[in-house]
Amino acid sequence: MKTFSMEMEAGNPASRRRLETRLLQFEQLAGSEEVGDQVWRGYTYLWNDDQTDAILLEEPGKDRELTIKDANAVGGVRKQTWHFPSRSECTLCHTMPAKYVLGVNTLQMNHSHDYGNGVVANQIDVFEKLGLFKEPLPKKSAELPHLVNYRDATQPIEARARSYLQANCAHCHMKWGGGNAEFQLLATMAIEELGIVNAKPGQGAFGLTDPRILVPGDPDRTMLLHRLTKLGLGRMPHVGSNVVDEQATAMLKEWVRQLK
Repeated sequence: MKTFSMEMEAGNPASRRRLETRLLQFEQLAGSEEVGDQVWRGYTYLWNDDQTDAILLEEPGKDRELTIKDANAVGGVRKQTWHFPSRSECTLCHTMPAKYVLGVNTLQMNHSHDYGNGVVANQIDVFEKLGLFKEPLPKKSAELPHLVNYRDATQPIEARARSYLQANCAHCHMKWGGGNAEFQLLATMAIEELGIVNAKPGQGAFGLTDPRILVPGDPDRTMLLHRLTKLGLGRMPHVGSNVVDEQATAMLKEWVRQLK
């Protein structure tokens, strides 16, 4: 379960309002994991204006236009469309190859979390102490793989870029992940194994000259970067995203530029 909120005044946490809460329901089926022994159903609940209750969304998805105070916008105000996903849209990303529940994995959970009251601890260590694992950890959490914060400029840009792509793209861009692009973006694979370096895009050129999915040293011909900076038809991610992450795209552009 996850609740999504938005600052109605950019940069002012006190203006944050709850927009929706998403819930994944698990049902155990007969069989084995290899042939599909489970099903997950997604539900969306919309918060009311009083912020006192959230109501189950019955219709097939819904859009709501938000008015955001933003000192950097023309006139100090900008409009943003928030999309509430339908139940079928949830299954576009929450797939069997991605293990349904995105983000609850070693790579993304293996970092410190502020639990309040001065308690900061590694989430994997906390899970182990709570007895949530069926088997003991194979290694100490410090020795297990993890992602880095892509905003952290002290980290290597390769790690920042691969972490961003893992967290935002790899749940679809993996083997049998549900997309129709024949490449992967998993951080656990070497870049040469992903099928993206100098590979022709399969969905057209989108106005670029002689594009490839990833062209080392050439951001202008790199389709992966172009699709992240594009709005409307052809944008990636194509579900749940209609605002360009300027900080992330600038970081990815620099990563592509320094590749050889």
